[in-house]
Amino acid sequence: MLAAFGAVALLRLAPPPPPAFSVPAARGAGLSAARALRADQPERARMVERLLAQAEVVSAQELAALPWARTPGRAEAAWQRVHAEARAGLALARTRQDAAAARWRELEPAMLRQVRQAELEAGEAGVGRREIAAARKAVYQAGLARDFAAAGELDRANVAAMAAMDFSEIVHKAWRDLHARFGETRNLALWRSWVNDTVAQSRRDGEHAIVVDKLKRKLHVYRAGSRIATLDAELGAKGLRQKMHSGDQATPEGRYRVVQMKAGRNTIYYKALLINYPNDADRARHALAKKNGQAPLRSHPGNLIEIHGDGGQGRDWTDGCVALTNRDMDFVFARSRVGTPVTIVGTF
Repeated sequence: MLAAFGAVALLRLAPPPPPAFSVPAARGAGLSAARALRADQPERARMVERLLAQAEVVSAQELAALPWARTPGRAEAAWQRVHAEARAGLALARTRQDAAAARWRELEPAMLRQVRQAELEAGEAGVGRREIAAARKAVYQAGLARDFAAAGELDRANVAAMAAMDFSEIVHKAWRDLHARFGETRNLALWRSWVNDTVAQSRRDGEHAIVVDKLKRKLHVYRAGSRIATLDAELGAKGLRQKMHSGDQATPEGRYRVVQMKAGRNTIYYKALLINYPNDADRARHALAKKNGQAPLRSHPGNLIEIHGDGGQGRDWTDGCVALTNRDMDFVFARSRVGTPVTIVGTF
């Protein structure tokens, strides 16, 4: 009796038998895993498909065999191999997806920040066509990256984000190179000496003088050595560069004077002050630029550099001139004459 009671108790404590093995469920799981792995882990997907084929053969053999000729657990073992390979592949896919998601969370804000900066820098006077094109490509790649991310294709999103940042860096480098000379001690010393001499001349003569700060896009008017006005100015489309030759759309730097005052039919830009560009220093610079390959051999220094009206466009757009709003041009024109000093510097 006690022995029988003990056997019954053990039966009650033992776990229930495992559920019957389901070939359709195992087959469905294997096929789903193979499809999921095909893009990122093609070799593993092919392995799962081979194991699926082997498991199908083993299952068919076991089903066709007479009961006493069957090998218990053989079919289940074949399907377990399918399950193990699929599970390993899916686990790796999840790990990669988590890593891609973390990478995207890191890249997205940096990408957007750099692309916005590249868009702004590409509009700077002096940035070239290559950089403008790079900024456009950066914007395009950033849009692709966000579209891929929205579709859950994070690996492709990260690749596009890196491309957007690479194109942005092309713009950043050109912008840094363009602005580097505005911080050079030698240039600053030269420009400040020009401004100081111009202001001193205004003070001595009791006359007006004009100083243009290219970097800050400001035109300053002095009278008898005192600044009486600071006006917004617009430059050439490549205005921050030092003018080397005709057609380069750069605004020159140097000490000049007004040689002609234009109004009415004499100018297409409302009113204008023509300055004596090129001077001797400009001609010498152009000759050296041709010798060094910085200017075309058949080029000339250029001419017809003016301070003129029709400005206020909010961008640098002239062929090398300095543009003011018509109202500001009226102010400057009324205080100028032939001979009025005009000094244009990088910055001071």
